[in-house]
Amino acid sequence: MSTNEEKTIVLKAYVKKLNEYRNWITNHKSELWIHFLREYDNWLCYDEDGQLIPRNDAGFEKIISTDLKYIEKQEIFSNKVLDLNLGKENKFNKQIISLLDSCISEMKNERNLSVDNNLMFELRNRFDFQREYRSILLLSRFAEIESNIVLIGGNGSGKTSFANALKGNDTENICVIPAQKSLYFSMNDMSMLSTRVNDMVTLLLENNINKSKVRDDYGYYQFHNSQFTKLIVAMKEQYVAYLMECDKEQKIADQKKSIYGRLKKIYHDIFPDIELEFASEAAEYLDCKKNGKSYHVNALSEGEKAVIYYTVSVLMAKKDSFVVVDEPETYLNPSLTNLLWDLLLKERKDCQFIFITHSVDFVLGRSDSKIAWIKKFNYPDEWDFDFVKDDFALPKMLMTEILGSKKPVIFCEGDDKSSLDYRIYRSLLEEQYTVIPVGGHSAVIKNCEVLLNSPFLGIEAIGIVDGDYYTDEKVTALESKKVRVLPFNEIEMFLLSDVVMEYTMKSSYPMDYQTKISAFKEKFFETVDKEKERIALYNTMLDTNEFLTKEKIQQCGSVEEIEENLLKISHRDVKMVYSEKIEQIQTIVQKKDYEQLLKVCNLKAEITRGLANRMLDSDYVIKATQQIQANAELKELLRKEYFTW
Repeated sequence: MSTNEEKTIVLKAYVKKLNEYRNWITNHKSELWIHFLREYDNWLCYDEDGQLIPRNDAGFEKIISTDLKYIEKQEIFSNKVLDLNLGKENKFNKQIISLLDSCISEMKNERNLSVDNNLMFELRNRFDFQREYRSILLLSRFAEIESNIVLIGGNGSGKTSFANALKGNDTENICVIPAQKSLYFSMNDMSMLSTRVNDMVTLLLENNINKSKVRDDYGYYQFHNSQFTKLIVAMKEQYVAYLMECDKEQKIADQKKSIYGRLKKIYHDIFPDIELEFASEAAEYLDCKKNGKSYHVNALSEGEKAVIYYTVSVLMAKKDSFVVVDEPETYLNPSLTNLLWDLLLKERKDCQFIFITHSVDFVLGRSDSKIAWIKKFNYPDEWDFDFVKDDFALPKMLMTEILGSKKPVIFCEGDDKSSLDYRIYRSLLEEQYTVIPVGGHSAVIKNCEVLLNSPFLGIEAIGIVDGDYYTDEKVTALESKKVRVLPFNEIEMFLLSDVVMEYTMKSSYPMDYQTKISAFKEKFFETVDKEKERIALYNTMLDTNEFLTKEKIQQCGSVEEIEENLLKISHRDVKMVYSEKIEQIQTIVQKKDYEQLLKVCNLKAEITRGLANRMLDSDYVIKATQQIQANAELKELLRKEYFTW
């Protein structure tokens, strides 16, 4: 291993050579132009797109420009490597140091950038350190991390590209386990019979993530089937070789010494009723026994086969490897996923793992892992990502869903994704936003405040809460926190707005929908007038609660002073507030102000499930919700009217 001092010397010498050659090119363009014309036919000159570079001024400038870009890339890379601080001892730094040793070795061979005119043609074919060893810089982002890492981000956020770049073509200790969408043992290709463990180790060291996502059907299934088959064949070959070695040395076989033995142990821990055994028939290879019956590995469920695939892949990784696992939850339910990876991480404590996923369940199961999220990705190789702090104010599950979204986020009321709030807001806003239900209005406000005060996350978030008879002052205060107040008392009242009622009723009663709506409104006003005391009492309670949240005892010079301030707070005239609420409701009823009626009425069950079902249509809330979900014209009207921010 080269010393830090030696690395610094080599890197600086390489940068110096690059700079010298750049200056030489700049000062000898006339000489190089003559050499270009004379030697052009002796070199095949193609640009980065594979097009032949012409023998003219433009072609010459293209070659010079390409050479200067190469020099600039290598110079930037080398200077960044020089700035690395690798003082902390962990597995990531071990990987970086190993890569750096390899890089320095290559760099010693490439330092001879002599002022030879032919280098103008040759430089493009020289070793590209920036491309081949870029994983040094990517891994350096993890230099302070001692745990495994879960990398999250929405679709298209650059997770797979990150894994591809991390792997590159440079590393012997970065093992890539691609997601498997098809697991089938097939001996159609007899060449697979010769697969050995070393072959599989090499295969796992290849950059197979792109191969696993190939789009043509034949190539897709060919890759996945061969990967699964080769793993099993190589495992058997290693097991047979181990048994022969034990026989030769006359010692008892230890199942911990073979991949097959370790697989059987892990598999039994997960599926105690299934026993794996190699078949006596060559064509069968791996059999499974369950309830006394034997059947082929292909008869297992996809989840049962996925456990074999992931286990053997991890066990075959080289010692002290950096293991990249793409979509580690594929075919596995959450409880099975957690159990499997707990066992595999325990089995391979020598390795460092980075899991690439967008599964909330998987992230929650890796409580001992650090969460990294991709904030921004510029194709092909620029990532801006960060780590979620362990003490961050948002729950881990919510944080995972937020960071896994590429869209701005809307927090809404509702306990889960079956809630009415979520279903309505999702149908209206899902094209532009990721809608997340978080509970009551307090949770909506809190989550918006957290993200508003965390600009480093770069996440745009908006909250939507029911009107709950808020004052104009309260609405303004909430809007300053990025919380929008629905101009209806509750989401159920939104379904009784004129536009929603008209579209819903017209679809079922095209001839007399207006008559039904008019009769419903009349009865609605009567009900509110009858229940005005109850409505006013509830709204007075809300108003008083809001008052108490704003009132605080400011001075505490003595017990008497605290008591005096408390008495001032308690002297609020609640009866006057209540009377004002009664008067307001009476005015709304007298003026037949339907818009204001929907703002003050909190009788959601009595109106939407009682009155609406009797006078409008049975299961009105369900039908109105379905109308919003299905009617594009209605959606557009509602978005323009209520959700333009």
